[in-house]
Amino acid sequence: MIIKSQHVVGVAGAFALVGAALWASAVLFSPPKDVPHVEIKQMSEPSWAVEITDLGAADAVPAEKRTASR
Repeated sequence: MIIKSQHVVGVAGAFALVGAALWASAVLFSPPKDVPHVEIKQMSEPSWAVEITDLGAADAVPAEKRTASR
């Protein structure tokens, strides 16, 4: 099989075209900036800790209805 320079240039052009399309799609479809995110970081001690923040949903329920037993 003879490989001509036209084939090499054509294959290189095809790879360049696909690469440009992938790059353009990555730029166009970047994630929105105002999305909630999760941040995980290691504490200074050799263990991991989880911080739980109350979002205030329990405050909307009266105190009488918060307990499961009566």
